Amino acid sequence: MPPRTSSPRKDRSGRADGEATRAGILEAAGRAFAERGFRDTTSKSICERARTNMAAVNYHFGGREGLYRAVLKEVHQRLVSMDFLTQLAESGLPPEEKLRRFLHALVTSTVDADNWPTRVWAREVLSPSPVLSDILCEASHPKFGMLSRIVAELADVALDDPRLTACVLGVAAPCLLMLVVDRKLDTPLQPLFRQPPETLVEQLLAFALAGIRGAGGQAGARRPSFRARDQ
Repeated sequence: MPPRTSSPRKDRSGRADGEATRAGILEAAGRAFAERGFRDTTSKSICERARTNMAAVNYHFGGREGLYRAVLKEVHQRLVSMDFLTQLAESGLPPEEKLRRFLHALVTSTVDADNWPTRVWAREVLSPSPVLSDILCEASHPKFGMLSRIVAELADVALDDPRLTACVLGVAAPCLLMLVVDRKLDTPLQPLFRQPPETLVEQLLAFALAGIRGAGGQAGARRPSFRARDQ
């Protein structure tokens, strides 16, 4: 007799169930890590929250550290994805509008105090885990490069211009600070979080543009932007 084969419908159902289980574990772990951080979150507490067992965690993520690595990658994806940044940088939009849309995407994620990716990243930055350096190389560095392309257009400088890094840092630093500040604590930054996101975006944009144009466009001879050089 010919060997039995599973039907395509059953295979699809099994894959869907597996993907749902993985997504449920990832969501539960993200919320657990947001509350207690990597070091103080146990595998048992994650399994209880996800209503699963450690075997499922090991199967999908290879263990607690692999799960945390997946959570940090999900954090980067939800805050500002690489796909979004790439499409934005390569779009035909004016460079100022590109920067506005980048800031809007990041600010709308940051101002939500109940957004677990924001809280996970804040904990990770303030108390780094063993996987942080890998995540920075895999996720943060490519995004920094893509944002540099947008800022290079605005500053009208070459991508290898030494001033560019400072310009990008001027754009990113306020957003990074907001990511690590607890919105529920009484700090001098509280007025920022009480504003509509659109208002905050325009304030950050004005600040960034002033710094970029001051450091780039008015310092010495102007160079062609990356778009002009690539043509």
